[in-house]
Amino acid sequence: MIEKLLTEIEQLVGSDDFEYEMEKRVDMLKEAGAGLDTAEKLLGIMERHPLDDFGMPGAMVHFIESFDPEYESFLVESVKRRPSLHTLWMLNRCINGKNSKKDEYINLMSETANRADVEKAIQDSAQDFVNYQLRSGV
Repeated sequence: MIEKLLTEIEQLVGSDDFEYEMEKRVDMLKEAGAGLDTAEKLLGIMERHPLDDFGMPGAMVHFIESFDPEYESFLVESVKRRPSLHTLWMLNRCINGKNSKKDEYINLMSETANRADVEKAIQDSAQDFVNYQLRSGV
């Protein structure tokens, strides 16, 4: 059931009714007992669709963040593997909320801004987050 829902979610990425349909699918994931491993798979969907909008924050992010703080290690690995606009935004949320790993997360964001293997929009987004955090007096 969970794998079927994940397939449906990935097929919905980029559709006009993505956010509405995501709420239903996330509720179904919860009912099916989806756990931290499913949160990791959702990050994988974001990796495969690096320029897509998944909501602000949206049901998908709320589900993933419900596994706080455990999900952060999966998020960091996801950004290292294949950053997306949305995973960078999520990482910035972590920077805003966590004092103990701020420097580590800002360094990862800075590294991402300088990666030649990712889209310019992702590089620019990472740099914008770094600039924001440095102006905020990290």
